[in-house]
Amino acid sequence: MAIVEFLQQFSNPVLDWVMRIITEFGDQYFFILLSAVIYWTVDKKFGFRFMIAFLGSAFINGGLKAMTNKPRPYQDGARAILQETHGSSMPSGHAQSAGAIGINLWNEYYYAKWVRVAMILLVILVPLSRVYLGQHYLIDVVVGLALGLFLGSLFMFLLGVGNPNKEHIRALYPIPLLIILMFFVKQEPLFVAGGAYMGLSVGYYIEKLYVKSKVSAPVMIQIIKVVVGILVALLIKEGLKFVFPYSANVDVDPTNLDLFLDFVRYFLIAIWASLGLMYVNKKVLGDKVK
Repeated sequence: MAIVEFLQQFSNPVLDWVMRIITEFGDQYFFILLSAVIYWTVDKKFGFRFMIAFLGSAFINGGLKAMTNKPRPYQDGARAILQETHGSSMPSGHAQSAGAIGINLWNEYYYAKWVRVAMILLVILVPLSRVYLGQHYLIDVVVGLALGLFLGSLFMFLLGVGNPNKEHIRALYPIPLLIILMFFVKQEPLFVAGGAYMGLSVGYYIEKLYVKSKVSAPVMIQIIKVVVGILVALLIKEGLKFVFPYSANVDVDPTNLDLFLDFVRYFLIAIWASLGLMYVNKKVLGDKVK
């Protein structure tokens, strides 16, 4: 708490918003945009492995939060600067996300100096912002970051070890375990990550074997692809909130039905991202351009 209070003594409106913006780089929205651009326009295979590593880490984070159930600093007397997040404080999901994103982009694009610099800043500033904002203690972000670095590397290794062309099959292996776990751990982050993981794995499997869409295309087609992909994903994510009640009301404890509906929502988003847009690309957009 002394570390939280020390950082918060520098609080001012400008720094508060700077830290609020920085913290979003460890959030699901940043990951969705970044991974989608890589998957749709740069490298489909790496993009898939990158997303699986992130989601596998996120799923484990949800399970650990359910086990620790630790209060956040603002619930123990610290200030909640600009936001109040819910759920257990240990381990930090944002810090774990930053670690998983940072280690894999560092390894894949090490040759680019700007990527190395950006990833160093990511794994330092995102955890720092979580403590400053009163959402986590220092130990929460240290553990989260360490888990992200380790699990991000582990999932990427497991997908590529041996025959590197079997990633679409290996990604399916954990699904029975995830389903069993969701029967016993009733945590919303777990169902969100589980739905996204299963939708992505199934969608990519079908896409790789039967659709086989190309990601290379003229710049204008790439822009259209990203815009259409993001708009439809947001339509699914936000539009279904009017149908699925708990998604729009995070202050209410979720029922089993609420958790299942959130699972379905993120499953559909992942199916669209991994399969739906690639089919549209195959039939309408990039693959038709000579």
